[in-house]
Amino acid sequence: MLDKADTDRRWLWLLAWLLLFALAAWLRLWQIGHQILIDDEWHAIHKLMRSGYRDIFLSFGHADHTIPLTLFFRLLADTIGLSEWRMRALPLAFGLATVLALPWVMKPWLKRSEPWVFGALLAISPLLIHFTRYVRPYALTVPMGFIAMIALWRWWHERKRAWAIVFVICATACAWLHPLTLLFTAAALTWFGLIALDDWWRGDRGEALKRILPLGALTTLFCSALVLPPLLADPDAMTGKSGIHQVQWITFVQAWEMVIGSAHWLFAGAGLVFAALGAWRLGRRDPAFIAYWVFMIVVALVVTILLNAAWIHHALVLVRYTAIAQPFALLLIAVGLVWTAGCLFRPRNLAVPLTASVLLVLLAFSGPLPRTMDGPNPFTNHLRYQLDFDEQRNPVEQLQAELAIPDIYARIAGESGDWVVIESPWHFESVFSPLSAYQRVHRRPVRIGMASGMCVDWTHGELRPDSDQHIVFRQFLFLADLLQQTSPENRFLVFHRTEAVDGARELPDIEPCIDAFRSVHGTPWHEDQNQVVFRLPAST
Repeated sequence: MLDKADTDRRWLWLLAWLLLFALAAWLRLWQIGHQILIDDEWHAIHKLMRSGYRDIFLSFGHADHTIPLTLFFRLLADTIGLSEWRMRALPLAFGLATVLALPWVMKPWLKRSEPWVFGALLAISPLLIHFTRYVRPYALTVPMGFIAMIALWRWWHERKRAWAIVFVICATACAWLHPLTLLFTAAALTWFGLIALDDWWRGDRGEALKRILPLGALTTLFCSALVLPPLLADPDAMTGKSGIHQVQWITFVQAWEMVIGSAHWLFAGAGLVFAALGAWRLGRRDPAFIAYWVFMIVVALVVTILLNAAWIHHALVLVRYTAIAQPFALLLIAVGLVWTAGCLFRPRNLAVPLTASVLLVLLAFSGPLPRTMDGPNPFTNHLRYQLDFDEQRNPVEQLQAELAIPDIYARIAGESGDWVVIESPWHFESVFSPLSAYQRVHRRPVRIGMASGMCVDWTHGELRPDSDQHIVFRQFLFLADLLQQTSPENRFLVFHRTEAVDGARELPDIEPCIDAFRSVHGTPWHEDQNQVVFRLPAST
């Protein structure tokens, strides 16, 4: 029987986990319904509008689309309809589950408050928050890849078939979602293959090899069935993206800052110290487990670096390609932090969670979250927030800061009442898009006006107006519909005649659309050589 003190302690820990999950959910769901699909999120949309199921399955694409997600989105578009919420559903679900699932699967190695601190680091990680809010595979591959590596370890040591099944399913799913996760899968199987060879050399008559070889063969078969067809059908999709850029030393520094969630030198250095202490503490409990993870991470890093993939010199790309390792780094930091706090403060049961909570709050406020979540922001996935957590070092942030902001946005900001700003045309590539800089001035909700079908043909970053597919994005609307339909909301329609960023993809000719609105709504609210703005009050 538990005494009252033990019962109260369990209720307190349950409350702590509930609060932690609530925080994680709030950070991931904050203004999620207002986010504009941008950058790589459009790869899948472009692919499913141009290709059938067979073509989607048989190509990674010139701009990588995630094959299983794109197939799923195409199915939705052909049946019940594709919307932003339905595209975000899986990343959101897996991203939220990560906060609870990874501490749970690591329980055999953790003590006291370590699982909670590990969960807290997962909850406030800007990188994991970004993955969860981003319609790409990383929010799925991080938890499934991490669990796959743990499942293989536990199957080998506990001999439970269920862990083998979990490993095969998760590893195969990860390979299909992002083929570079195969580096971790191959390294993990190689680790146990080497152990089995050593056991055979020591005289176990190949019993260990008889265990690992069938599992490795089965995993290879399933992964090959999904990855080889597109690789063989369109080899240039992969080979064309290698041998382009090289990792630099600063890339590793910036990658570590992204992993811990802060570009401040104090927190980056402290995180490195806590990780080293955590590795030492965890190594005393299970040295082979630490060696297993170090082996996988080194193999994955070395091969990724040798590929010289496109944009790999940017830390964000390197971290994405090796994202399965990020939770392990946070795990080591959690162990090291708990041990340090326990040595410095008493009573341990109370001091450790409180100390960890204070440090985690400071870590969160030293990172990109306060700036990203400053007021209404429909562009939280913009590269100005994600490419580098150091504002002064981020080239996209510097480019955005140097943009000339049209005076009309200050006028829009000063207009009384609630207004929505509709921008047309636009660049879906955030590095070429000035809309985030404009929005930080007017602070209004933003939507994108699709010119396709009215004054221009279909182009990248827009939806096909004559498609049989059912795609309804709340943050995107066709200008033709806007011209014909009344609305219960106040709107400013901003037409851009010129590109704001040098080197940007040329915008389509928007003048026929401007003339169409001029014929219905009369003289624009504002007009100059760069922008034309129509003021459209509600129900006009």
